[in-house]
Amino acid sequence: ENSVDPVIAMPVQKQLEQRLAHRKRLEEKDVPALSMLSTTLRSRLRFSIQRPHLSRHPIFRLWTNLDKKMMLRVSAKAVGFLNLRPKDELFSAGLEMMCAYTVVSGDMVYQQYPGSSALTSEEATFVDVGDWLCEAALWVDWTTVGRVEASTQCQLLSVDAEQLASCVGLSLGVKDIAIEYCRHFHKRVVSAMPPLAPHPNDLNVPYTDYCDLVVSMDRQIQVTIGHDALKQLSQHRGGKAMERLTEEVDTGKSIVLVTGTGSIIRVVSLVALEIVRPDGRIFMQIGKWESSEKMVAFQLPGAKHERGELVGETTQRLLNTKLRMLRGSLEFLGTTREVRESMSKDYGVHTRYLRSLCSARLTVDRLDDAAMVSSFTSISAGTVSDLDMGRLMTTVSQCEVHAIRVAGDEGDRGNFYAWLSPEQITSFGTPEGERALRVWVHALSTPSGVSTELANEVSDEEVEQEEHWSCA
Repeated sequence: ENSVDPVIAMPVQKQLEQRLAHRKRLEEKDVPALSMLSTTLRSRLRFSIQRPHLSRHPIFRLWTNLDKKMMLRVSAKAVGFLNLRPKDELFSAGLEMMCAYTVVSGDMVYQQYPGSSALTSEEATFVDVGDWLCEAALWVDWTTVGRVEASTQCQLLSVDAEQLASCVGLSLGVKDIAIEYCRHFHKRVVSAMPPLAPHPNDLNVPYTDYCDLVVSMDRQIQVTIGHDALKQLSQHRGGKAMERLTEEVDTGKSIVLVTGTGSIIRVVSLVALEIVRPDGRIFMQIGKWESSEKMVAFQLPGAKHERGELVGETTQRLLNTKLRMLRGSLEFLGTTREVRESMSKDYGVHTRYLRSLCSARLTVDRLDDAAMVSSFTSISAGTVSDLDMGRLMTTVSQCEVHAIRVAGDEGDRGNFYAWLSPEQITSFGTPEGERALRVWVHALSTPSGVSTELANEVSDEEVEQEEHWSCA
């Protein structure tokens, strides 16, 4: 009737045929019998349907454990289902978002373009079931930087930010956690930029994983989160390991939480620096001293995150304390995230190690000689009987070694560092290399020139793992 161009008419007809062939999913309003249920029972039914999808996010799982009545209000006022057909657009770039979404079923594609994001070329990412879209809209003012389109029939769970805030504000215990969560989420949004973090987008804001945020939170909030996890853990475990873990949670020494899958884990967050010289040698910590003892500590220089710190702030703290001689001499190139998880025999739970590896290059030809110490004081490669070990000792005898006292420390304590080639680093991982490293560290002198004895390395298993992996 309107003489539509066949180029448009044909795809219109095809899409209509496809959509009419799809059976529409039932929504609550499509089932009149539900209106006959009491408000309380209908609310409980709605939440039981939504809960498996909400609980994939650890913060909603936590709030359900702390205040289920509040989460019933959230379910009724802020949460709903949304159904999309193939080719439907969920949102486009440049929109001020007031909702977050998690995928319940179906396939979706997230696309970013140079004109609306920090990318220099178009990029497409598949969105999986359980992924969150625009989660940032729940915690900060958020404008989209990409678009999302359904590839197949999809169902999503939506959470309205204003209604969520209204419900949370009525729960004193949950409100404090929400404020702390928002504060640290916002801090990461505004600081996310290269080289220490990629730009944020609608799928991901760097370092806003639940574990990252909890590590940065106020100690009392961490204790509250830890007690929720310990309450669930106590149903299956007890004994001295449980007592020790509870004590460490109460004193702020350990962070324990429940993940989105319901796993109970202990979390340790670390930052390591990989600093490369123009000749390809890497700056490695080889040992440390404390009073009259010296110990092997073969690792990249690093430190644990302290409360409230971002990766860049932890890095700066390292340069102000352990690595003062490197301040102003580095160009940072980028950061990668590594995650490792292992069972802790001491605590009886899995420990998840989050390591941010910051890559940098030295921008000066030579560091200050003031921190240099002799590689060997009273030992030479010729006195070593093992041939392979002797060869390795010969190669390291010419290495530059720096002994740096820990800034602000009252006692005599510090670390030994050396510039090693990738081949030397690999060699120190062998049995012969480990023995050579021990001899090498034993032969070093502290800045005062007083030789000290090598300590017996029988440190706590948990500390040993954390220090080694923090930087190896």
